[in-house]
Amino acid sequence: MRRHRSDTVVPLRSLTRRAAVALAALGAALASTAGTLAAQGGAEGVFLLLPVGARAVGMGEAVVAEQGGSDALWWNPAALAGSDKHEIAIHHSETVVGQGNALAAVLPFAHVGTFGISLNVLDLGRQSATDEQGQIQGVISPTDFEYGISYAAAPIPMIALGATIKHVEARINCSGLCTNLPAGGSSANGADIGAQLRPTGSPLTIGLAARNLGVGRGDVRPTRLDAGADYRVPLPPQYADLVDIHAAAGVVTTAQFDSATARVGTDIALEQRLHVRAGYIHDPVNGSGGAVGVGLSSGKLVFDLARTFGGLSANGDKPPTYFSLRYLW
Repeated sequence: MRRHRSDTVVPLRSLTRRAAVALAALGAALASTAGTLAAQGGAEGVFLLLPVGARAVGMGEAVVAEQGGSDALWWNPAALAGSDKHEIAIHHSETVVGQGNALAAVLPFAHVGTFGISLNVLDLGRQSATDEQGQIQGVISPTDFEYGISYAAAPIPMIALGATIKHVEARINCSGLCTNLPAGGSSANGADIGAQLRPTGSPLTIGLAARNLGVGRGDVRPTRLDAGADYRVPLPPQYADLVDIHAAAGVVTTAQFDSATARVGTDIALEQRLHVRAGYIHDPVNGSGGAVGVGLSSGKLVFDLARTFGGLSANGDKPPTYFSLRYLW
C-alpha cells in the first residue's frame, strides 16, 4: 500500500546516536568490500540485470523514485527510508533465462532506520555436458545466488539515503563427467547505493541509484546508474481518497555511459486496494518492449502480477511472467 510522503520521512530529531552508529558500520563494511572488488569480480553477476518484483516490472522498471516495498531492495535501497511497516515477501519470475525466486524482509526500527535482508536465486535449468564429439557425458545445473543486507534512513526530512552490501555466487553442479567446468563456480562482493529527494509537501520524488558496484569485469559488468522521478498526480478532493495516480520516468545507463535505456510507467490505485500498472522500456541495444501489471491488497496480504512484451522476451516461447506475494504488518 502506498503512503503519502508526509508519512514516509523520518524527522531529523528521530535519528539518534544508534542511527549514526549503524550508518558508520555500514560505511565501514562498504569500504572493506570495495578493497576486494577488483580481485574477485567476474561474469557471475550478469543475472543481476534481470528485474525483481512484479510491481517494478509492471511499471516498466521506472521505480528508482518509488517509495516503500520490499522490491526496492533491488532497485534503490533509499526507498525503504521511513518505512513504518514490517514486510516479508517472495518475488517469483518465469523467463526464457530461467526461474527466479527472491526472498526479502523489511524491518523498520523507530529512531534508527530501516534494515532489509534479501536472497535472490536464479535457476538456469538443466543442461547437457558434451565432449568434443557431441556425446552427452553428464548433466549440469547452473544456479546464481545473491545475498544482500540493506540499511536506509532519512537524515533530514527531504533526503533519504540507503545502501546494500551483497555477495554474489555462480554455482555449477554436475552429475556425470564434466571435465571442462570450473570447480566450485565463482563469487564476488558488491554494493548498491541510493538516494531520494522528497520535497516536503511536493508530489514529486527524485531518485538516484548505483547498483552492482564492483561486480564483474570488463564488458560483462552489471553496474548500472539509475536516475528518475515519480510524480503523484494531484486530484480534486472528492477523488483523492478513491484514486491515486503515479507517473514515473527514468534513465538507466552503464557505468561507462556507453548505453542507456529510457523507462516510463504509471500506477493507478483504486482505494489503495486494486492497482493497474503499465510501462515501457526504450532499449536501442536489446530491443524495446512494454509491460502491464495488476496488484491486489487484502488485509495484510498484497499480490502483484506482471508480464512483459517485446525486447529480449520476444525470442522466448512466452512473455516473461512475474508475481509477488507480500505480507505486511
